[in-house]
Amino acid sequence: MNFLEYLIKNNQLILRHLLQHLKIIGIAIPLAIAIAVPVGIYISHHKKIEAVVLYISSVLMTIPSLALFGIMVVLLAPFNAGIGIVPAVVAVIVYSLLPMIRNTLVAIRTVSPAIIEAAKGMGMTSSQILFKIRLPLALPIIMAGVRNAAVMGVGVTTVAYLIGAGGLGYFIFGGLSRSRLEMILLGAILVAALGVGVNYGLLAIENALTSEGLKIERKTNK
Repeated sequence: MNFLEYLIKNNQLILRHLLQHLKIIGIAIPLAIAIAVPVGIYISHHKKIEAVVLYISSVLMTIPSLALFGIMVVLLAPFNAGIGIVPAVVAVIVYSLLPMIRNTLVAIRTVSPAIIEAAKGMGMTSSQILFKIRLPLALPIIMAGVRNAAVMGVGVTTVAYLIGAGGLGYFIFGGLSRSRLEMILLGAILVAALGVGVNYGLLAIENALTSEGLKIERKTNK
């Protein structure tokens, strides 16, 4: 069976595993944002904690994906969640922390002190400065970290098939075990296409959230 024949014959199977892959990413990335962005904002004002947080997140990111999934299986087994989507989501969150935290930290610190002083002079509170000044200006850099984490998460989720989470890893690992080139090729193409699609999808969200003033400024700088 050639590649096109396999694609046509198994279109429902492909759709099911594609949706499962997207489900894992769709759960993990928002949760990672909810954890990493507040942590990045907090450590931007606490340099002593910053080094510890970045070191821990860097160490977690160096753990091989297969080993991390194994650790998740063991840790979550007592809660009857060692196999399936839960360890996959947790693993993607762990891998997403470093790029999101680091980019948030950098983004908050690159906001011009003059702008912050002007906001204080206008009588704005710390929370108002954060949500109306710092975060809107920092959004492009923060979203760059989110995009990097999401694209990386697409690849990491492929390995999650080995712990019963489903996803596009079915075609790659299934093809390897059966020596089926068309399955491996299909899986590789779908994972690559999904990574590109997720990146551009998040870029569209970033453009929608970015204020018109910043867009004009970017075009002017170019």
